[in-house]
Formats: sequence, C-alpha cells, structure tokens
Amino acid sequence: MFNDGSLALHILRFFDIAVLRRVGPKQYVFLGEAPSFYTELFAPGATGEPCTTPWDYSPMLDFFIGEVESFFERGEPGTLDSGVWEEDGITESGTALIAAATILDDARLLIIRLQREQYVERRSILRQARAQLLEHRDLTQDLAVFKEKSRIDGLTQVFNKTTFMELLQVEIQHSHIRGYGLFLLILDIDDFKKVNDVYGHLVGDAVLQAMSALLKKELRRNDIIARYGGEEFAVLLPQQESLTKAVRVAEKLRKRIADMVVPNIPRITVSIGCSAHIAGETPEQLFDRADQALYDAKHSGKNAVRVR
Repeated sequence: MFNDGSLALHILRFFDIAVLRRVGPKQYVFLGEAPSFYTELFAPGATGEPCTTPWDYSPMLDFFIGEVESFFERGEPGTLDSGVWEEDGITESGTALIAAATILDDARLLIIRLQREQYVERRSILRQARAQLLEHRDLTQDLAVFKEKSRIDGLTQVFNKTTFMELLQVEIQHSHIRGYGLFLLILDIDDFKKVNDVYGHLVGDAVLQAMSALLKKELRRNDIIARYGGEEFAVLLPQQESLTKAVRVAEKLRKRIADMVVPNIPRITVSIGCSAHIAGETPEQLFDRADQALYDAKHSGKNAVRVR
C-alpha cells in the first residue's frame, strides 16, 4: 500500500501523476511530492504543502468530485474515470488532464494525471475555431484554418451538426471501452416560427445566441453542445452515472431557459427529448429515439422533458 514516503509515490511524481487519499467526506491528504503541473494549476496551502482541494480551482474536478464521493461511499472495489479534459493554465500543445478514483484494499485514492500525446486526436476535434486572419500564410495553412472554423456554427459559436456526429461516434467508442454512461438531449425552441414572424429574424438570431450562451454556462466543460439545425440544439452528456441524472440535467436546462431574461428578446421555452445510448446502437438509432422523445414532449403541451 502507498504511504506518504514510499518510493512509488516519488516515482509517480516524475510521470506527472498526483495522488490524494480520502480520509473523510470530501477530505483528502496529498501523498508524496506534487508534480510541477499540479502546483502550477492548484495553489499550494499557506504552509506550502500541496493543495488538497483541487476542485476549488477546476470546474471539471468540481463536478467530478461529486461522482467520486458517491463512488467511494458505495465502497465497491474498482475505478471511476473522469475522461480527458483540457484545463485553463495548461498551454502546451496536446496536453490535458485525466482523473480517476480507485479503491485499493482499505484506501480510497484520487489520482490526477497529466496527459500529452494521447489527447491530441480528440483535442483536434473539440478545439473551437480561433478567430484569426492568416494574411501571410500559404494556401495549405489557410485551408487548415478554414476546415477548423467550418466545425463551428457561425451564429451560436457551438459545434455544427457534422462535427457533433463525429464527436458522438468518438464518445460512443469511449463509453464502450471505459464503461461509462452516455446520454443525448435534443432541445427544440417552442413556437420559434412565431418569434421570427412577430419580432423578425434578427431577434430570432439573438434568441438562438442567448440559448447557446446559457447552455455553455450551465453544462460541464466536457459536455458537447451543437446547433443541430434551425432552432434545434443537441447536447451530449458523457460520463453521467444514470438516466435519472441525465433527466435531472435536462430539467435544469428547461427551467433555466424558461426563466431566462435577456433585454430586447421575448421569453422562450424548450421541449427536450432524452435518450441513453444502448450498447451496439448506432448514432442514428440513438438520435431517432431522442427525436421520438422530443416529439412526445411537443405533443404533451411543450416546455417539457420526455424520455425514450
């Protein structure tokens, strides 16, 4: 078993791996020496000791720690994987973090590791287009930038349909390999045609922008958002524990949107269809079930969440 002075912990430091041991509900002690990435991202304590509450500095870890605590309370041997994410403050190309909770004998460990080359492929898909003009670059570079920008919906600045379907395929593979839940939400603005007819298309565009901004604010950093078409948005929720939690997220979004107040645009509501990915199911089959659930929500009075 690891102890604070073990050789294994000192070796882990050189492989950019940080280890924290749970000693109580949301209480952890740091084991060994902190890797440099850890001290750069998560401020040390007053006496210089490594940070034992990294979730205070990371929105992704702040979300993940809730799942970690539930996992540790259940006490079943195994590992809970956060999946890979990019953290503000890590600027080196192709770098990211991954966290895992694991139960070994009588110890409950939270492990945070710096990823490098393993993340490059997924990062190239997830990275949003940068607003830059390349006036003095050759044609190949210009085409590469155009391709990256073409992944983003210009009006709402979230992914477009094509990119979303690519990412969905990647996440289906990851969910199968890592054994985590994957859930799809389809959100459709109720009576959006009336907004355009009464207020005009410029106001309609402002409504779409306000909704995409709210989705980005309310969802986790590793959730995937796209404008799927017209007034319809798709949201992918990887690494959710259960359909119940996914529905809870959908209900939260529905209420936040109904309560949203933005100057110079009308109040709106959304109908939401929710589905859990089933092993062996194609992306098209998953979308078809979520779309049927959306149909149920529309025909039950709108401003509702339904599941298929």
